[in-house]
Amino acid sequence: MATGVSVARFLRRKQYWMKIHRTAGITGAICLSAGFAAAVVMVSQSGDGQFKVPHAWLGLTTVLCAVAAPTLGHLQFKIRSKIQHLRLWHRRTGYAALILTLLSILSGLVVAGII
Repeated sequence: MATGVSVARFLRRKQYWMKIHRTAGITGAICLSAGFAAAVVMVSQSGDGQFKVPHAWLGLTTVLCAVAAPTLGHLQFKIRSKIQHLRLWHRRTGYAALILTLLSILSGLVVAGII
């Protein structure tokens, strides 16, 4: 996801930026979704309840933002009458997903007792 944000921020003048940006955003959303699914399975197998710690809720919010960002990015080209509104929310959810990913990682390390 950091690649997608960086490409949009620094390589926008290049002709190929959109393909890389789109691929990076979708790949980031897929990877975060897969990690979330793996975490749900792992917690289920351990016998603990789901969503008992803030880290779990933070992870869910992260995945939702990570999926919403590419969806909104795609919709801005399909619903041209709402392009400004969709572009604003695409950017907001993209940045939010990136920040929430970092916070999720850090809170997971705290839950695991590493930091």
